[in-house]
Amino acid sequence: MDREDVLPTPPTGTPLPTVVGERYRLDRSLGNGGMGEVFEATDLTLHRSVAVKLMSPSLVQDEPARARFLREARALAQVNSPNVVAVYDAGEDAERPYLVMELVEGTTLERELVRSGRVGPARAVAIATDIASGLAAAHERGIVHRDVKPSNVFLTPSDAAKIGDFGIARLERPDATLTLTGQTFGSPPYMAPEQATGGKVDARADLYSLGCVLFQMLVGRRPFSGDDAVSLVYQHVHSTPPRVDRLVPAVRAELGALVASLMAKDPDDRPASAEEVRRALESVPTEPIAPPTTTATAVLPRRALELGQRRKPWWPVAAVILGAVALLPLLVALIAGGNPGPASSPTQQASTTPSSLASSSSPSGAPPQTPEAAGAALLASTQQLQDAGAIDHKLASDIEHAVDEVLNGHGHGHEGDAGNTLNDLKEKIAEAVDHGTLSAANGRRLTDGIDRLEQTLNSEGD
Repeated sequence: MDREDVLPTPPTGTPLPTVVGERYRLDRSLGNGGMGEVFEATDLTLHRSVAVKLMSPSLVQDEPARARFLREARALAQVNSPNVVAVYDAGEDAERPYLVMELVEGTTLERELVRSGRVGPARAVAIATDIASGLAAAHERGIVHRDVKPSNVFLTPSDAAKIGDFGIARLERPDATLTLTGQTFGSPPYMAPEQATGGKVDARADLYSLGCVLFQMLVGRRPFSGDDAVSLVYQHVHSTPPRVDRLVPAVRAELGALVASLMAKDPDDRPASAEEVRRALESVPTEPIAPPTTTATAVLPRRALELGQRRKPWWPVAAVILGAVALLPLLVALIAGGNPGPASSPTQQASTTPSSLASSSSPSGAPPQTPEAAGAALLASTQQLQDAGAIDHKLASDIEHAVDEVLNGHGHGHEGDAGNTLNDLKEKIAEAVDHGTLSAANGRRLTDGIDRLEQTLNSEGD
C-alpha cells in the first residue's frame, strides 16, 4: 500500500474492472507501482473501505511475478499485528491476481518528513517502536520485509505506525526462495550492506533499514546521499555515518548508540532481533538534553565555536579604561588641592559612567561585535522560528549552511564570496515572504541578523 511516488497509470490496453471478484468496487486510484496499481475500494458485502492491489496486466503472464504477488498475500496473511497492514482477501479476476488489504487512513512517514523535516526524539522513538513491533511479528513468522523505508510506513490519525508493502518480502524457508533474475530488491537509501552486495539476507537487514529510518527522523536527512544507486550502495558498504547524538544535541547518547548499533556494517554487530530493538526503544531516554549555554550554541557551526573560544570579551577592558579616564580629573584636583566642583563630583561620575556603559557596552544588550557572535545570534533566531513552526525547514537549513560557509571562509580572503552568499540568502528570505511561507516581521528579523553578520565581517576586514 505504498501511496508515495504516485504515478499516472499508463495505458495498458486492458480496461479496468469496475468490480473485482464480484465484491470490491474500485473507487479511486491511490498509486501505481512496479507490481500493480492500488485502489481505494468498497467491500460491497461488509460495506467497508478497503485497499485493493491489482496486478499489472503486463505481468499477468509472468509466472515468477505472479508467484511474488501471491506471496505478498500469503506473507501478510500470516502476520497478526496492529503494526502491520492487514490482508483481508486475495484471488483472481479474469486471470488477474488481486489483493485486498486494510485501508490505512492518515499519511505516510515519508510525507510527514517532507512536511516537518525531522521528528522530535520522543515521537521518533514511538514510531520506531511500532515499526520494530511490526517487524518482530513478521520475523516471528519467518518473513523478512527487505524494503523498510518511510514511504512503506503508514501513520494513522492516532499516530500509530503500520508497516505495509510486503511485495518483496522473503519467506525464510527452504521451500520459499523465490528470486527475480536481474531485479534489485530494496531501496538504495535504506539498504543493508549485505543486501546491497547480494549476500545472505536475514531479519537483521530489516533492522539496518530501521536504523536508517530512525536516523532520518531524528536528523532530518538520510544517513547517506548520492547522485545514483551505486554511490549510495558504496557508502552503505564502506562509510559510517556520524552518530545522531553528535548531529542533534537534544538526542540522548543512549539513543545515539542504539541507532549506531542498528546501522552496524556486520549483521552480527546489530541487535539480535526486532523484539530486542522494541524493548530497547521502550527503555531508551528521550527527554531532550538542555544545551550547555544557549540555543545558539546548539546550532552554531563548529568553527564558530572554536573561533569564539579564542576571542576574549572586549567589554571588561573597556570598562577599566573608561573608569580610569573618569577618575583622572579627580586625581588631578586632589593633587592640586582644589575642589573638583559639583559638575564633576565623584558621586556623579560613579553614577553616570557605569550606567551608560551597561546600556551601550553590555555583552547581553549590545549588538554582536564579531562575526561569530553575529552568526550565533542569527542561528538562534532561526532555531526559534523553526521550533515555533514559523519557517520552512529548507530555508532554515539554507541559513545554517550559509552561516557555516561564511564563518568557515572568514579570514581566508573570501569576503567577496561571503557577501554573495549572504545576498543570496536575503533573496531566498524575500521569496519566502512573497510566497507566504514566512511572515514579513520574521523576514525582517532574519534580514537584520544577516546585515549585522555582514557588518561584522566588513569591520574585521578593514
